[in-house]
Amino acid sequence: MLKRSLGLLVGRSVRSYYASRVIYNAPKLVLKDKNRPLRIDRELPDPNEGKLKQRLQLAGFSVAIVAALMVIFNYEKTESPVVSNTLYHLRRSPATAQLLGENIEFEGLVPWVHGELNQVAGKVNIRFNIKGDKNAGVVRLIADRETPLDEFLIHEWSLTVNGNKIDLLSEEGVKTL
Repeated sequence: MLKRSLGLLVGRSVRSYYASRVIYNAPKLVLKDKNRPLRIDRELPDPNEGKLKQRLQLAGFSVAIVAALMVIFNYEKTESPVVSNTLYHLRRSPATAQLLGENIEFEGLVPWVHGELNQVAGKVNIRFNIKGDKNAGVVRLIADRETPLDEFLIHEWSLTVNGNKIDLLSEEGVKTL
């Protein structure tokens, strides 16, 4: 046991010796004139230079972050079960097939769902644009529920194509699986 503790002490002292040698053998700063103190022979940068550029960069970064957040939140809306089930119903409906044609999908390059879609709070008030082979239209869905245990009460579920408004709640003859 004594040998082990002495070995650790000897090992530590060897490591300390080499560490101190590395520090002391570091290259030393050589001054041209030892009587003059070390100084910087150039101007320090102006901290106020480029403020406009920094502000523009901050504004651009902020706009990019806000746009990215809007796209992310909209993606969550487009992939929600409410929107998916609405599109499923529209694709199976004979009245919408007659107005829009087949291949019903979101209109535009980036689908955008406008309005509030909060299933946890029980509030749905959305609208989005869709298109088919023949025409394009706007779907509107307004629903709410009083408690989380209740089912949603749909107040309006409609499709508007060229000024013609179809109430999807009163539609009969919907094809199902």
